[in-house]
Amino acid sequence: MLKPVIFGALLLASSASLFAEVSLSEKIRPQTPSLVNPNIQRLGIPPTPNDIPLPAFGQGIIGWGTGPDGAENRLNNITKEDVAKLKTQDVTLEMVQTWQKFYENETQRNAGNPTAPFRAQLMKKIAELW
Repeated sequence: MLKPVIFGALLLASSASLFAEVSLSEKIRPQTPSLVNPNIQRLGIPPTPNDIPLPAFGQGIIGWGTGPDGAENRLNNITKEDVAKLKTQDVTLEMVQTWQKFYENETQRNAGNPTAPFRAQLMKKIAELW
């Protein structure tokens, strides 16, 4: 008879403790509303040379680094010689323009993506240097 009472008390105490942790967690890390515009559809991931993985294409071939700082740095430093090297790595002008459109769309679709504008500008500059 005493065991069910103790078990019930423990269960009640642990559920109250769990609720307090969840409540505290929500106060520390509040939920932020999405910055994605639901009226703009996400475009499909554009092709890469020989279907290589996106990190190998973006960081390895294009050299856009990671995050907005990496993309901005590459945008500010890409040269005609760099573009000539891209041509030897099976990158096509059409591919560059498709990636430019993809990131321009992402810039409009997701205001919470700080990297997309720099990558869009980078791909546009590559196309201009083509």
